[in-house]
Amino acid sequence: MRRKDREVLGDENIAKIIEQCTTCHVAMVDDADVGMPYVIPLSFGYSLKGGILELYFHCAHVGKKLDCIRKNPNVAFSMCVENRIEIHEDVYCKSGRFYASVVGQGKAEIVEDVTEKCRGLSLLMERQAAGASQPATPHKFEFTPEQAAAVTVFKITSTNFTGKAKPET
Repeated sequence: MRRKDREVLGDENIAKIIEQCTTCHVAMVDDADVGMPYVIPLSFGYSLKGGILELYFHCAHVGKKLDCIRKNPNVAFSMCVENRIEIHEDVYCKSGRFYASVVGQGKAEIVEDVTEKCRGLSLLMERQAAGASQPATPHKFEFTPEQAAAVTVFKITSTNFTGKAKPET
């Protein structure tokens, strides 16, 4: 990371950024398009413990992202929180946005285990409910195996991720 002064360290601090994010952009390679990158914004759930970040996503049983993952499980991801813009009237090139972000690379896999699939869906729904204009009361979402069977769940496991922020002072 070039700007070490903006690096965010520690699972707890990185989780604080992730908690503010509602969308994760996942990049993968589509072999059918001569190795061209493919990026898609997705809702997500997550678990972060001991320097291991697991991101959970759901989708239909067929589609381009699943085709890409099956061909090449190596992916990259990015999520951010954009805050107020700071304008420097004297030198516009010094202007910029206050932000916080988490980016990384990992391996994507389709979750086959029903228990983990239900857990991933619960994490995803909890994350989305937290970002919605709902009451601040935490809610536990539980899924049955029959409900989980209606969708495909995939996860990205990463130990190679970084947090970065330019906070307002």
